[in-house]
Amino acid sequence: MVEEILGELSDLSYAHDQSTIVATTDKNGTILSVNDTFCKISKYSREELIGKNHRILKSNHHADDFYADMWKTITSGNVWHGEVKNRAKDGTFYWVKTSIFPYFRENGVPYKFVSIRTDITEGKLYEEQVRRLLKNDFFQVVGNLDNFVFRLKKINKDYVFTLIAGKLAEELGLYKNNVIHSSISKVLPQVILDKFLYYVEKTFTGKKSKFELKNNNKHLYITLSPFYRENEIQEIVGSVNDITELKNSELTVQHMAYHDTLTNLPNRRMLDLNLTQHIQTARETNKNVGVMYIDLDHFKHINDSLGYQVGDYVLILAAHRLKKVELTNYIGDYMLYHLGGDEFLLVIYDFKEDDVVKACQYLLKKFESPFLYKQADIHLTISIGISAYPSSGDTSEDLVKNADIALYNAKEKGKNTYMFYTDEMNKKLVKKLQIENELRKALTTNKQLMLHYQPQVDLKTNKIVGVEALIRWLHPEKGYIPPLEFIQVAEETGLIIPLGEWVLKEAVTEIKKWQQLGFDNIRVGVNISNKQFQHPSFINDLSKLLEKTRVNPSLLELEITENSLLENTKATVETLTQLKELGIQIAIDDFGTGYSSLSYLQTFPITTLKIDQTFVYHLPDNKGDRAIVSSIINLAHNLGLRVIAEGVENKEALCYLQEEQCNEMQGYYFSRPVSSEEIISLLKNE
Repeated sequence: MVEEILGELSDLSYAHDQSTIVATTDKNGTILSVNDTFCKISKYSREELIGKNHRILKSNHHADDFYADMWKTITSGNVWHGEVKNRAKDGTFYWVKTSIFPYFRENGVPYKFVSIRTDITEGKLYEEQVRRLLKNDFFQVVGNLDNFVFRLKKINKDYVFTLIAGKLAEELGLYKNNVIHSSISKVLPQVILDKFLYYVEKTFTGKKSKFELKNNNKHLYITLSPFYRENEIQEIVGSVNDITELKNSELTVQHMAYHDTLTNLPNRRMLDLNLTQHIQTARETNKNVGVMYIDLDHFKHINDSLGYQVGDYVLILAAHRLKKVELTNYIGDYMLYHLGGDEFLLVIYDFKEDDVVKACQYLLKKFESPFLYKQADIHLTISIGISAYPSSGDTSEDLVKNADIALYNAKEKGKNTYMFYTDEMNKKLVKKLQIENELRKALTTNKQLMLHYQPQVDLKTNKIVGVEALIRWLHPEKGYIPPLEFIQVAEETGLIIPLGEWVLKEAVTEIKKWQQLGFDNIRVGVNISNKQFQHPSFINDLSKLLEKTRVNPSLLELEITENSLLENTKATVETLTQLKELGIQIAIDDFGTGYSSLSYLQTFPITTLKIDQTFVYHLPDNKGDRAIVSSIINLAHNLGLRVIAEGVENKEALCYLQEEQCNEMQGYYFSRPVSSEEIISLLKNE
């Protein structure tokens, strides 16, 4: 199935290249590519054309306004059609019927143009010479034309052929009967007669006509010119060109412009056109139209772990599965689009909200079965965001945007689910964007962000042996902004990298400051996000920071969650090994809450386990928590690891941890997170 789709696209491309005159230019008119047919008719080699301006072919036949109109049309994003006289390398001239298609960037601005041409030189030469030839015997001159020419005369309100010549006339079956002096109504098929008659009558009023007809499988381009004698129109002379190949190429280019090349589904540009029309129809008929925004969950993991070729293969399979899904039991009509990457979209019409719910549930179920790749199963789920006209917006842009917002909320909810758009979602998104913009400013001003430190106390000596660095944001207008509000935004927007770098720099600077004050054995723990830990420059940047500040690296302890460590085991081992070589300590944060695999405790160079506060909060009353905490402490000690209990808030919990020989604790029972100055004060008072 995948091979068939790719093969079909390849065949289209080959036929397109062989049958028509094709070129691409950039927005300045510089030629980027040409096919062999272009080189043949222009008599230039490909090397002579690439990089040259299209004016290399200028014949000086057309006025400047002609080209100005052409460029105005295509740079505004529209398709231009017309006839162009060009000059070949050897000085000869040739005519081409031309269509120029703009190609757009994501922002809708044209960045290059594809021109599709067909040779109409014979027909144009005939037009130029016809008046001289009318008095002579046509058949000897035009009988060998690939296209065909004709003359028409008006006799008693009827139009009769006085000449038909050329190979195309024979192909169209116009030589089967004696057509000379026959009425056009007896010669031409009824399917094209009315349109042909319209332009014939128009030309007999003195106006030259150009138009297209389709007869069976052939596309014909016809030019009619009045022929005067003694200031009166005596006859019409016409030429007919076969432009079937051009039309087929235009269809191919249009298909490529409005369809995704990977899945062959309609793309975002087609969506913009169609959805706007459907909204207008819904507005006029008082019916509904909606959008179901579909995204493959964890698709990035496929690309990262298996490569983009496998990712593309899975996208084709996913598109095929979505195309095969039958939703007419729930929705009146619908159309599937591929917006790019792992994003698909269904435009739905004539539905009830309850039925959309059923359709979503049906789609989710269809993705329960895995995709097969080289005898291996690839499991992927989908998330869906839904918007509807007019409740969620009255433009195509609003419907797609709001369905995307709903999709984002479905992902936040845990993926493999669906959500309808609400105004509350938009408010939430606006707030998120505000936080993102203000956090960017905070990172550049270096005045709003600060670190507070929560002491870590040795349970044998009751002395501070370390602290955990915790970021705080004091906004000049909004005041204190909780980390829960901005850390997730930083993760989603990539700001977690510069934010993490800032925290590390501040923490290491503080270590140096405390060393200078004589507190040269206070360990500082810093939380490291997964993105920061996996970042290519993480080790190098940290190494430079330690070298610059000349602090004891063993006083820096990086706190990493279990899930971060287990995401990419091979890369994780390499990074942890490099950290160990630098002398940095590693703590597993929130131990016991992730996907624990005890084997990694031996594989990874870890120094500390931090027991999550959810297991500590109810100590010593909760039997289950006691068992878990006791097991973690024993496990850590047997492996030679230090144990820190988080979230200690009462004396009873403290006493239990001491009985179980936990090494250290941190929590509000001893101290809340405080400023650097307060930490120094606590240390001085010990």
